[in-house]
Amino acid sequence: MRKLLLVGGAAALIALPSAALADDTEQVNEPDPTAEAAAGTTTTDKALHAEGRGVASYEGSGGAVITGRGAVSVRDLSAAKDLVKTATGFGLTKTSKDGLWTRYVGEGTLTLDGSSYRVRAAGHFTSDVDPTATHAAAGFGRFAGRGETILKGGVPVPFWANQRLLLTTGPLAVDLEDRGWHDRWAKGRHRAGVHRARYVKVKRVVITRKIENGRTVSRRKVVTVTRRWDWTRDRNGATWRLNGPASGSVDLTKVSGRVRVWDRSAGKDLAVAVPAGTTTTTLADGSVVYSGLRDAAVTVAGTGFRMKVRARDVEGAFAPTAGSLARSFVRGKGTIDTGTVTDQWVGRGGIRMLLQPATPAK
Repeated sequence: MRKLLLVGGAAALIALPSAALADDTEQVNEPDPTAEAAAGTTTTDKALHAEGRGVASYEGSGGAVITGRGAVSVRDLSAAKDLVKTATGFGLTKTSKDGLWTRYVGEGTLTLDGSSYRVRAAGHFTSDVDPTATHAAAGFGRFAGRGETILKGGVPVPFWANQRLLLTTGPLAVDLEDRGWHDRWAKGRHRAGVHRARYVKVKRVVITRKIENGRTVSRRKVVTVTRRWDWTRDRNGATWRLNGPASGSVDLTKVSGRVRVWDRSAGKDLAVAVPAGTTTTTLADGSVVYSGLRDAAVTVAGTGFRMKVRARDVEGAFAPTAGSLARSFVRGKGTIDTGTVTDQWVGRGGIRMLLQPATPAK
């Protein structure tokens, strides 16, 4: 699900127009998924912030603050039974006989701090998850309904993106493979080599801008369009993105596809090593695409960079600089390892994660 920007009534992709590479089988025809132009005004200094109406759940450790109206249930999963709960304003409270499960109904605020717990909220809520003095923020979150989530330093992502959110620590190891779906307008003609196709409804964010009384006024709305998705044997299906900008090094031991990098460092110190003969293309936004890679070894290192890998097969690891924060997104068939999870299955829904310093507790 990609975002569409309408400026002055003309449709344009957020980051840059389509740019074909020298290799006809490797084309860059998608926008930068985290372009600053799409960031909006929502920001947070918490590890995870969410607000909206629907169902939200989080299982893990750290501190959580949930404010709103509806129903909230929480269960202490820790061996030490160390969950601290502080609730104000709710009209109805029900607790299990063993005291490990509590349900709150009404309007109020619930504050949690523990080493392992599961909380679920249904209704209209604003929630924050962050490390505390005693517990790091590490766990999975899921959200459904109408609203948006944002990781620390990132951009808002709507609930309907249906992504799992992981709060964890580095380093990060990735082992993914997948064949790709090619999306285009529903009126597109059938192409040779396509095995099957399906028509789907896709939600897009549309932004209109106009001048009123000398000021630029922006309006945003969500529209639904019909897209034709064709499964193609040779198209890259696995995705790995690093944002932040990230600081550290990436060692891709095996990649078959393309790698795109942005240098966001003040000193422009990004260093990329690719095999000889790799097709290299510099795009209008300053990013560089290395394409036509086949079982290639690639290294990326810098103090402030972003990276996007689109491949049929990618294996590699990211070692962050000590004390630095980074965000990542992975999608495809395969697993990831981080500082808090091992052999975590990814799948085509994808996982969006916050890679915190190894000792994130305040």
